Amino acid sequence: MSHPSEERARRLPFAFARLDPAVRKDVVYLDATDTAQSFGILYRPANHEPKTCFYLMHPRGEFTRHYVVPPLTARGYAVFGQNSRYINNDTDMVHERLLLDIAAGMRHLKELGFERIVLLGNSGGGSLLSFYQSQASKAPAQRLASTPGGEAIDLANEVMPEGDLYIAVAAHLGEGRFMLNVLDPSVTNENDPTSTDPRWDMYNPENGYRPFPQASTYGRDWLAGYRQRQVERSQRLDSIARDAIAEHTYFRNQLRDASHASLPESTQSMIARRGRLGRYMVIYRTLANPAYLDPTIDPSNRPLGSIFSPADPIIGNYGPGGLARVMTPRGWLSTWSGTSSQADLPDTIQHVKVPTLIVFADGDCDIFPAEQQEILAKSGAADKTMMELPWADHYLNPVGEEGKKLADPRERVIDMILPWVEARLGGA
Repeated sequence: MSHPSEERARRLPFAFARLDPAVRKDVVYLDATDTAQSFGILYRPANHEPKTCFYLMHPRGEFTRHYVVPPLTARGYAVFGQNSRYINNDTDMVHERLLLDIAAGMRHLKELGFERIVLLGNSGGGSLLSFYQSQASKAPAQRLASTPGGEAIDLANEVMPEGDLYIAVAAHLGEGRFMLNVLDPSVTNENDPTSTDPRWDMYNPENGYRPFPQASTYGRDWLAGYRQRQVERSQRLDSIARDAIAEHTYFRNQLRDASHASLPESTQSMIARRGRLGRYMVIYRTLANPAYLDPTIDPSNRPLGSIFSPADPIIGNYGPGGLARVMTPRGWLSTWSGTSSQADLPDTIQHVKVPTLIVFADGDCDIFPAEQQEILAKSGAADKTMMELPWADHYLNPVGEEGKKLADPRERVIDMILPWVEARLGGA
C-alpha cells in the first residue's frame, strides 16, 4: 500500500513532491551590500548545464519550494528560488532594501555563468521584480536615492544585473495598491478598532451588504465614494507614519547636538528615550474590498470571498492577525501604503522594456481583470502579451466544476509560459 503523501503527489502532478530526485539542489547563502543576509535554493537538472535560469522571489513568502520548480527543471531549465531578508515577517519591510537582496542573487547567477535570466514574478513577486527591473535598467545616477520614509538607499553604486524577460503570474499591483483596495474606509479613529461611519461600511446592510455566502450588491456611486475614502484613510495613515518618523529624527538629532551634554540630566534622559523609541503602528480592518462580495464589480470567474479569509471576509476584517496589522512607520510607507510606496506595479512596469508576459488567473478572488489590463496598458515593453488562465485561483488551483474538467492549472501555465520564453530565448 502506498504512503498517503505518494497518493497525493500522484493526484497533483505538479506538486513539489513530484520533483525529480536527480535534480541538483544547491543551498545558496547571500550577503547584500548593506550586510543583510538572505538565502535561496538553485535547482538544476541532472547531467545538464542550462544557460537559462528562472528567478523567483516574493517580498515575504517562501519561494524556495515553488510549484514551478518540478516542471521547469523537468524541461531542462534551472530555477533559483530566493527568500528575502523579510521572510515571513513584513513588520519592518523596506521594499527598497529588497532590491539589494535581489541584486545579490542576480549577481550570483551571473557569476555561475547563466547567460539568460527570466524574472518570474508570482503574486507579490510580480510587483517586486518589476520594481527591481525598473531600477536595474536605469543609469545608476537616475535610480532611487531614498525610501518613502526618508532613509538614504544607495542604488547608484549597486551592481544590478537585468533580467532578459519579465513574466507576471497572478500578480497584484503591489502591496500598497492591494492595501488601497482592502482598507476599511469606515474607520473613524485609528486608535479605536470599533469606530465606524456606517455610511461607508461595506458590511452595513443599508449599503447593500448581505451575509456571506450570499452575494452583496453595492451601488456604483456609493462605490466611487468608498474608493475615494480608502485613499483618504491611506493618506491619514501616511501622516501618522511621517509624524512618527519626524519626531524620532528630531530627537536623534538632539542626541547628536553639541549642546546635548550641557542640558539638565532629566532633559538628556527624555531626549535619549524619545530618540531611541521605536514606534509601531497598529492598523485595524484591512480586508474590506466590496468586490469580494459583489461579483458584478469587475466580473470574473472568481467565487465570493478572499484568500485571506476563505470562510468570510468580515472575519478577516475584524479578527486577529490580518494584513499590515502591525507595522513600523517606515515599513508602512515603503510597503503597504498605496499612496506612498514606490513599488507600485503600474508605475514601475512603464520602465520595464524587456519582453513582458502577463498571465491572469480568472478565478482569482483577490486580483481582478481591470488590474491586469492596467498592467498591460502601462507596460513599457514593445513586446508585451497577456494570457488568461481560465478557472484557476490565485494559487493556480482549479475553480469550480469547470476548473475540474480542465488540466491542472499549474500544468497549463507552464504550457503557456515556455513556448513564449523559447520563442524569445531559444531552449534551456
